Order: sequence, then C-alpha cells, then structure tokens
Amino acid sequence: MKSLISSVFILTLTLAGNAFAINKTTGGALAGAAIGAVTGKSVKSTVGGAVVGAGTGAMLKSGSTGKAARKGGAAGAVVGGVAAAATGKSVIKGVAVGAGTGSLVGEATH
Repeated sequence: MKSLISSVFILTLTLAGNAFAINKTTGGALAGAAIGAVTGKSVKSTVGGAVVGAGTGAMLKSGSTGKAARKGGAAGAVVGGVAAAATGKSVIKGVAVGAGTGSLVGEATH
C-alpha cells in the first residue's frame, strides 16, 4: 500500500509540473486534487485539495493578478479560521481552505 501511495505521489508531481507550464492555477488544482484523492478518504478530500492547490497556484502568479490573489488569500484565511473555530472544526483546515478560496476570489475579481 505504501508503494502504491508513493508511486501515485511521484506521478502526481510529474503531471503537476507539466500542468504548471500551462497555468499555475489549473496546475495547482490538478496537483491538489490528486494529492487530496491519494491521502484522503472521500470526494470532500479531493475537492478540498483542489481548492487549496488552485489557491496556491493563483498566489504564485506574478504581477497584479498574483497580488490580488495573495490579498484575497489572507482575508480568506482569517474568515476560514474564525468559521472553523466557531463551528468546532479544525482551525488549520479552515485556514487552508479559506485561503485557497479567498485567493481564487481575489484572482477572479481582479
């Protein structure tokens, strides 16, 4: 089982490198979804990984688009952390998903 996970992880990194050459947001979403699917147990893990990966890719963009994504990510992290703490969920996971979502919103509204 460990060798299967290692193989899938290496394949994911290889494919993610090719996807990053196309678009950082898309590549991040693909890499995050693949890692979420490998390490998680449900579709929710895959979707969460895709959101975090896409947000990370958006924040890595240069110029004003990346700056807007980073600002959105910071605001989203605060909102996600507070919402997770208020509902009794994992604050770290709330911050990660909030930052990913916020950076995508920041990029889209730019």
